[in-house]
Amino acid sequence: MSTVNVSLPKEQLNLLDRFVSIYGYANRSEFVRSLLRFIARRPEILDRITTYPFVAPPVRSVKKIMKEFKKSGKYSPSFLKDLEEGLESSEYFIE
Repeated sequence: MSTVNVSLPKEQLNLLDRFVSIYGYANRSEFVRSLLRFIARRPEILDRITTYPFVAPPVRSVKKIMKEFKKSGKYSPSFLKDLEEGLESSEYFIE
């Protein structure tokens, strides 16, 4: 069996641990394997999760969006550059 490392925010890790406990799984890996088996049997479920919670953002200005991301101080210059390029290549966003 292979090992895969996954990074999760603390809230999602807590949720994962809660599910493991509530549903009686031996550990996190057993829960994730069970989840993957479920998705393999019901791939249509992915249609719902690929659109949730993604909705079109109300702000369409690349400049305004970039200003807010930069102002937060949370993102690396390389991420910001990639984000800006992605936004500019989108048909939804405007300059």
